Amino acid sequence: MVRIHDTLDTATLDSSSTSGATQQDETIGHAAFDQHLDERPQEQQASAGPSDPSVSDEVEDRLDAVNQQPDLRLVVISNRVAPFDPNNPQTGGLAAALEPVVERSGAVWIGSSETRGDGIDRPLPLVPTGAGHVARLDLPAADHPGYYRGYSNSTLWPALHTLPDRMSGSDEDYGSYRRINDFIARAAFDVRDRDAFWVHDYHLLPLGADLHDLGIERPTGFFLHTPWPTPDMIECVPNHRELMKSMLKYDLLGFQTNRDLNNFLPACEPISRWRARMAL
Repeated sequence: MVRIHDTLDTATLDSSSTSGATQQDETIGHAAFDQHLDERPQEQQASAGPSDPSVSDEVEDRLDAVNQQPDLRLVVISNRVAPFDPNNPQTGGLAAALEPVVERSGAVWIGSSETRGDGIDRPLPLVPTGAGHVARLDLPAADHPGYYRGYSNSTLWPALHTLPDRMSGSDEDYGSYRRINDFIARAAFDVRDRDAFWVHDYHLLPLGADLHDLGIERPTGFFLHTPWPTPDMIECVPNHRELMKSMLKYDLLGFQTNRDLNNFLPACEPISRWRARMAL
């Protein structure tokens, strides 16, 4: 896993220095995120920050460390949550990794239910699960097809896996995608005073920006569970520049490999130039 912080500044480096900057950016990312956690009220502080969001064997070891830190009041957000069914234990993937985090550490895990709703804001439906809670949201029926089948799985997923021939979608799908992310952010506002938000995967790329726009000041981290493609491939994604600008509102970004990070950084260069022009 690699982590970056203040990516817009990093993107101004030329491609020959990208690999050398990776280790530096990772250090900056760890320090900045940990500083956010250290600013919590003293009685709420844990001995360390949240674990690295990955489902590899290495990260599962780190998740054990989280399980031993119940004072860290974590909010996990993903498209779906595990069933937490003792008769159907999870054997792999995100669900298997996060179930023990929620049950032992007292985390809150927010995701979608199997029911579609009317889009009206309601109190977060927290259900006790071990020491933690799970909240399954009834995502708005009007926007769910465009959010899930449209932009997430017919546009983003093929692009992230460099499969341009499988891409489809529309501006309407992107609108639904953004509205669903905003809906989830408003639901998460009920737990705005927890210590950190840990968001997962391509369904929720702009969620960190939506959380901050609502006034949530806790640190936000994101981990991508797919590859990140080359800049020419991501440019095929409708609204890709707006989407990447929203990603940079996270305090911490996690990618699976250095190659993914090195694909991401050059795609930020146009955003960096835009910011420089706006500052003139």
